[in-house]
Amino acid sequence: MISEDVHIRGWGAVTTLGWSATESARNLILGHVPPAGVCSSSHLTKSDFKAFEVAFAGSPLEKSLAMLDASVSEAFERAGLSKDEIAESSLLVGTTGGLFIRNEFDFTESVRLHPDKESPPISCRNRGPGEATQFIADKFGIGGMTFTLSMACVSSSHALVLASRLLQQKKIRRAIVVGFEPLLNMTLHGFASLLLYDAEQCRPFCNRRSGMQIGEAASCVILEEGAPPATAKSRYAMKGGYLFNDNSSLTSAGTDGEMVKNVVQQTLAQAGIAPAGIVAIKAHGTGTRDNDLSEGRGLSKVFGDRLPPVISLKGAIGHGLGAAGAVETALWLACLEEGTIPRCFGFTEVDPEIGFAPSQVNIPAPAGAYLFTYFGFGATCTSYVIEKM
Repeated sequence: MISEDVHIRGWGAVTTLGWSATESARNLILGHVPPAGVCSSSHLTKSDFKAFEVAFAGSPLEKSLAMLDASVSEAFERAGLSKDEIAESSLLVGTTGGLFIRNEFDFTESVRLHPDKESPPISCRNRGPGEATQFIADKFGIGGMTFTLSMACVSSSHALVLASRLLQQKKIRRAIVVGFEPLLNMTLHGFASLLLYDAEQCRPFCNRRSGMQIGEAASCVILEEGAPPATAKSRYAMKGGYLFNDNSSLTSAGTDGEMVKNVVQQTLAQAGIAPAGIVAIKAHGTGTRDNDLSEGRGLSKVFGDRLPPVISLKGAIGHGLGAAGAVETALWLACLEEGTIPRCFGFTEVDPEIGFAPSQVNIPAPAGAYLFTYFGFGATCTSYVIEKM
């Protein structure tokens, strides 16, 4: 069980809405949310995919490293971490592709510079997700234990819950949790081949939905043992989390909603909070037919006719895949700091099989418990509660 003895000391994020969590949150609240556009990154081999792309003047590899630098630096600044505190911290990185962007960039540069030669292979050797973890640890001088979690869409959300448990068990002193996902040919082509890509728009929980749209992003969330100090400007606590893998299916959460119901109920039990105590739900809401149906039915089974506001952020920033947990947590916290629960973008029509509409207006963000849910490919599940004090 995760208790109030783990608090969130700082966070940062780079999204398609801005190069900081604060800028992203303010643009989200104001409705300055451009739709996904045709990708322009030079390393992409198919030019007509739409995605939520972070604007940057340099190369795709330079952008990826800059995104990591900006999000981690923002979190460190917000937390006021000293060099000694950074050195004694542990690092957990959740990502799908890590710095595989280096391989894809090298490949396209080689083809561009040598158009008359046979295209080289895209080698994966020594370029796995762990390379991003090593880059962050070396750049910022993080000396504690390092972990890389590459578990599809729940990678960094799993990392947040794991970090909280390690802190509560006093296995680590402080956790720096990073979510990172650049746009990759590997993931863009992969989800399109699975017929999980919507060429028009990401439409979470909408009856017109037909798939996800990927969004690149980087984020950092810093967790620390103990209650937030009384002098802290931001007071947020991890109250409970639950990790689960559904062995009955490697591709689906089960459209009857039973698995989602179980995961959420276990989370609330861990947090010691009744369903009526949840202020709002930051839902996974990918925009795919089955995932949204499963999640929507599961939430309805838990909350019944007292369903709190449900919001998916993916209609505004896209699906950050392995980065989604940390990115959406940081963006949500930044919205709470602005005093606002943001609305859900991309929704126009209730799905009768789901039976509810996600929140369509910004609403005030009171103190209380907020539920976060993630249901990823491979039937991996993460859910946790964060309390705003």
